[in-house]
Amino acid sequence: MADEYRPLATLFHMDTSTARDAHLEELAQARLTADSTFRTGITTKLGELFVGMPRELICQLNGVLVRERSIAVLWNGIPRIMKHNYILHAISEEILSTNDIEGVRSTRKEVQDAVETAQHEIGHTVPPAPRDPYRTVRFTGFARLYLGLTDEHVRLPQTLDDLRAIYDDVIGDEIADEDRPDGERFRKDDVDIIGAGERVVHTGAHTESRIDELLTQMLTLMKSEQMPPVLAAAAAHFLFEYTHPFYDGNGRIGRYLLALNLQSTLTLPTVLSLSRTIADNRQRYYKAFGSVEQPLNHGELTFFIQMLLDCIAQAQHALIEQLTQRLNRLSALSTQCDDIAREHDMSDHARRTLYALMQGAAFGTTGGMTLDDAAQYLNLSKQSARKAVDELERLELIEFTKRRPLTFVYAGALPE
Repeated sequence: MADEYRPLATLFHMDTSTARDAHLEELAQARLTADSTFRTGITTKLGELFVGMPRELICQLNGVLVRERSIAVLWNGIPRIMKHNYILHAISEEILSTNDIEGVRSTRKEVQDAVETAQHEIGHTVPPAPRDPYRTVRFTGFARLYLGLTDEHVRLPQTLDDLRAIYDDVIGDEIADEDRPDGERFRKDDVDIIGAGERVVHTGAHTESRIDELLTQMLTLMKSEQMPPVLAAAAAHFLFEYTHPFYDGNGRIGRYLLALNLQSTLTLPTVLSLSRTIADNRQRYYKAFGSVEQPLNHGELTFFIQMLLDCIAQAQHALIEQLTQRLNRLSALSTQCDDIAREHDMSDHARRTLYALMQGAAFGTTGGMTLDDAAQYLNLSKQSARKAVDELERLELIEFTKRRPLTFVYAGALPE
């Protein structure tokens, strides 16, 4: 199509005239100064970073917001305990994915242990099973940050010290001594990113003072009210990765900051699936990032942001399908649970506990329920919750999988 919005570099190479350099400068200036353009005011060696607003991007952004309303309706129909278990599973998968992108070896068991430990540390659950006191649980700080996304009042980082604190939580001991920051907060030496064929594909900002300057501008951009929040978050994400303030760990921190920045705009299930979707599209991500760094594109972020919006859309489509299937299955579980409760003249507390256990069995989002979990779920004392558990045990509807802490699962059949 003649009016298709293309990268400036593409238009430059399509121009066979002897004046194509001048034409490129005119086009770049026209895009930068267009009334619809969102300018960041942040100048790099690429030029001022800006976001053009072609029709395609507007439609993408609108689609994201429309789908979020559908996801919110579906999410609100999910029972509380199932939401909790879903979130824990999503956080574990998100950490696994973001580690995988960076080549950080982590097992599902390690990450689940980290999430469990982090839950206890921030007071969301009873203490986990006793562990070796000399054993450090890997990724606990990282898990604590992602659990913090469940708090609607979680704050964006306000200072450079806040960013360094996030680094310390995310990276922990998962880094070689020679890769630790050697400046006041960040790295003080230059760093190159090496791609295939030993080719330098990106060079981070030079000098720690320049890093400080760019990250200070990024913090302002993250909370900007001068552009739509999703666009501001995506632009800030690019700036962090472009700056590359640390020798190692930038990708994990950058994806966490993106999730944190989108937390107030998108639903929690969407936010907690971004790293997985980016991992599935990593080559597209790297290509779009590289296109911004192409000097002929004059710092235009439009196509990088379109790629991120497409990742969000992919996550949303998968979520809508997944949550719809879960709600349909929940309806069948609820009917079966009510039938069992009537058949055995079950107490309400036992019925509610049974329904929660059936959800865990059907969706595989939990390793079982402890007596403390049951007490918390039923809002009862442990002694009172034990009566409901004993009732289910007498009816042979549960089986115990651990004694310390006492852990049990649903032992019956599930609807097809």
